[in-house]
Amino acid sequence: MRKPALACLLAWSLGACGAAGPRQSSSPQSKPQSSPAAAQEKPSGQATQTATAPPEKPVEKHSTLEDRQRLVTVAHKLEASPLDSTLAPEREWAVSWTVAAPDIHVRTCPALLADLRRPRYKYRSEMGAQLLISSAAFLIEHPDQPDSIAVQSVGGMEGVLKAYSAILKTDPQATAKPLDEFLQKQSNGKLAETVREMVKDCH
Repeated sequence: MRKPALACLLAWSLGACGAAGPRQSSSPQSKPQSSPAAAQEKPSGQATQTATAPPEKPVEKHSTLEDRQRLVTVAHKLEASPLDSTLAPEREWAVSWTVAAPDIHVRTCPALLADLRRPRYKYRSEMGAQLLISSAAFLIEHPDQPDSIAVQSVGGMEGVLKAYSAILKTDPQATAKPLDEFLQKQSNGKLAETVREMVKDCH
């Protein structure tokens, strides 16, 4: 159904998109009868007049510079202090903004953190959010880089490993073997190669 037709239908349900027939006069005196054609033209004119919908607000095509700067700032704060409870609202905002941003297109591959499910890592949700947020921050900070899932995933995982390392300083028992393996790959200079191989089947 087209938008004008839908708007008319909604208006009609509220009694504002033309009557089903001519309105009854509230005057006790009867009005001269009009021809059938004229009786049809009046409600038709009413429908045409009331069905006109107000112009829709243009959809934003670009995020604001202020929001992009805020996203980058939040990403780095969370990488440094992922367990800081005061940053929880900022994390929530950053996730929502990244999902809705019209010009920052983040694609995350579930395979990167899939091994945190079993056994379930206690900070799995924080790591998942960090992957998304750090990937977005990477795209903003490196606009010259190709917009590919491989490139942004490498940047996202670097942010995840920064956050994981910060967690271990606060909670040394909160280890996760998959993340430890990523750290080892990173120290060997093979993180980018490993990530690209893992996301090659993600689209």
